[in-house]
Amino acid sequence: MVLLSVTLVALVALALSALHLNSLVDFASGAAIEWSRLASEQITAFLVDHIRQSVKEHPPPATEQETRLLVYQIVKTDPDLPTMLLKTAVHSRYILEINIVSASGEILASSFPDRVGATVKPLRDFEKWRQASGPARLVDFLTSRPDYQVVSDLGQSDAMGNLGQSDTIFRVQVVTSNTLLRRGLSDELAWLALISGGSLLVTLLITVLAANRALRPVKRIEQTIDRIAQGSYRAEQGGRGLAKEFAIVESKLNLLGQQFHGAREDANELRHNIETLLERMASQLDVASRLAAISKLTSGVAHEIKNPLNGIALRLDLLRAKLGGPEEDIAREIDVLSKEVLRLDRVVKTFLDFSRPVEVHFEDADLSALAKEIVDLVAPQAKVAKVAMRLETPPQPACFRADPDMLKQAILNLISNAMEAMKNGGDLHVKVDRPEGSVSLEIADSGPGIPSELRDKVFQLYFTTKTKGSGIGLALTYRAVQLHNGTIAFTSEEGRGTTFRLQFPAVVVHA
Repeated sequence: MVLLSVTLVALVALALSALHLNSLVDFASGAAIEWSRLASEQITAFLVDHIRQSVKEHPPPATEQETRLLVYQIVKTDPDLPTMLLKTAVHSRYILEINIVSASGEILASSFPDRVGATVKPLRDFEKWRQASGPARLVDFLTSRPDYQVVSDLGQSDAMGNLGQSDTIFRVQVVTSNTLLRRGLSDELAWLALISGGSLLVTLLITVLAANRALRPVKRIEQTIDRIAQGSYRAEQGGRGLAKEFAIVESKLNLLGQQFHGAREDANELRHNIETLLERMASQLDVASRLAAISKLTSGVAHEIKNPLNGIALRLDLLRAKLGGPEEDIAREIDVLSKEVLRLDRVVKTFLDFSRPVEVHFEDADLSALAKEIVDLVAPQAKVAKVAMRLETPPQPACFRADPDMLKQAILNLISNAMEAMKNGGDLHVKVDRPEGSVSLEIADSGPGIPSELRDKVFQLYFTTKTKGSGIGLALTYRAVQLHNGTIAFTSEEGRGTTFRLQFPAVVVHA
């Protein structure tokens, strides 16, 4: 209410002030134009009389050109003309200068003698400016400081009397200053500003007092609602000093506050129970996810152990059949058995590594710094492989709790796989981001992509599409991400590349 009232009064005051100021400018500009016209007429009459008397003292000119030169010579050499121009300008409060100008624009005489011989500067026509619209004229008057001119032409017939020639021979330019106009209105403008400012202050004071008195009951109701919302509700009796309608509203709020207070306590207890239940469920889900991961590993290991055992059994049967054969055949079969035994040993060792509990050393880390360190590490390898790497990080640190060494190896596995997939070079984009409440890392390559029928097996132990691959890199990455309470997922499009996305819970760093 205060703001609206003051705004309305301010608009009214500004509108009235603008109207009054426009009237003042109109009056002052009209007076200035009248002074300029009067001065122009006086100077023109003086020039005509002086030229006609001075011409009689010279031989009559034979041509129009001689006539012009004679008139210009009379104007230039007249010692009284500059004094007369200066006195005329001084007697007016608005006139800045007066010039006598030839038809070619040369100043023949001036109230400022040092301007004689210079070229006259064209100014805005004063009468045309006064005929413009009020708002445009007022804005121009307040924001700029131009000079205006009133010009009257004098022909040869006017100057020479009976020569009968009417071409303009020179002009009288009377210059009016915008600064002088403002100075003439300074007292009126100061009085207008005082009245407008006083009106606004008085209005503001009256509005504040009236609004405080009118809104006092609403303020009490607002305070009651705030206490209810903050949980510090205390019922108040009475409603003294309030109108009947406001007293009824306050009593209803008191009743509502009591009910809300009880509901708030019930809600707090329910929230505590839900949080406890969620913590238990989260713990159980974590155990279940780890058991599921171990189950996947166990099934993979069992499958890999079965194949070499079948090979060993088959070769043993062949060896028995060839015990009586040449030594070369027996040695070849024994070599096959040795390789299969070595492969079985590697499988068992890997399974033991996965089955052994991993100790994670958590500390505060910056995912952007980890990504940059890995990108700098593989940059020489990427250059040799003709892979253009690009790292994009947010301006603020992407802080989270992590075991830096474990995550470095996991991220390095993904980047190495991406580079190996781009056999003929390509683009590798590593991006760190800060989604709501988490930090994420994306590794996108421009390789051939992963076939749709193989995507479900990507994180399985010993699964690989590479000729010399071990099939444990992505399984290690998957386990490292899970141990950090994170998630890992990927999208792939055949012929256009694959993007892996790792996401971890963020931590808030306090300054």
